Amino acid sequence: MPERPFLSVGRLFRAILILALLLVYVSCDATGPKPFESEVVVESYQIAGEPAAPVRLTQSIPIDSTYDINDVAVRGADVRIEKLGEGGEVEGTIPYTSDPDSAGFYRPSTAIDGSIPTIEPLGTYRLRVVTEAGAQIRAETTVPDTFSIVSASRDTATYRADEEIAFRITSSRTPGRDQAFYIFSTESLDPRKENLVPLVADFLEQSENSVLSDFVITSSPVLNEAGYTQNADGTLTLRLPWVVVTFYGPNRTRINVLDENMYDFIRSQTAQQGGGGFTPGSIPNVLEVVEGGAGIFGSMASVRREMYVARP
Repeated sequence: MPERPFLSVGRLFRAILILALLLVYVSCDATGPKPFESEVVVESYQIAGEPAAPVRLTQSIPIDSTYDINDVAVRGADVRIEKLGEGGEVEGTIPYTSDPDSAGFYRPSTAIDGSIPTIEPLGTYRLRVVTEAGAQIRAETTVPDTFSIVSASRDTATYRADEEIAFRITSSRTPGRDQAFYIFSTESLDPRKENLVPLVADFLEQSENSVLSDFVITSSPVLNEAGYTQNADGTLTLRLPWVVVTFYGPNRTRINVLDENMYDFIRSQTAQQGGGGFTPGSIPNVLEVVEGGAGIFGSMASVRREMYVARP
């Protein structure tokens, strides 16, 4: 089953992005609810060592409005991503063109030979957008270094009967940070209802708002140093939590190292939901790095491995 990286990564983080934006617009502070102002929402996740990924642009709407991608898609924008040098100078530009088949999506233009530029590990990239209305949006990301899976404790495991699958990986370096932050995601390769694990099957049966496709891709909380083991040879050992396994059968697991933008966005969104240990009235706003708009322009390094989850 071929993988389409942007779709997998996009589905993983889109729910986080939407929820975070809702929290921004309905959050209260000492002056009361924040007045709604429509702005351009950016969504783009660049992956180290892979071709430049699409950029999605939409216009935010009031929380009580009906969402229709054809109504909120930003069309006719000038979109480009610049590769920056150590001094901030522009070393190269990746122009983007609007996708006529996907409203709001902009894809990198191909070179004469049909290739798409590759995102360099440890490189710094700047997104520039100018809309037809004249809005100017800018954001930067520094890409984490690539890493690899050295070994896995097993490729087949019995759900919750065996120990969690342990992955030994090489370390990844993120400029300006002492430690790397990892997040697991798991995608079912055979997402049929009869393959759901009991906990998720029961939840889906009782839920009025959830559908089967909501559970095809799931993710773990962010793992910091306390969530993995540093080995004497410099490698790290991470254990896949069973909570991210929602289907029996074949699954594809990704281990992702987050850049500063994605890490800040996710942890501040968690705090908005009450998971950050802040006292009432001191919960910070969602951290965003998009100048002139909202959303996320981030990057990550990623590795993947297929595994089989057997019924107990």
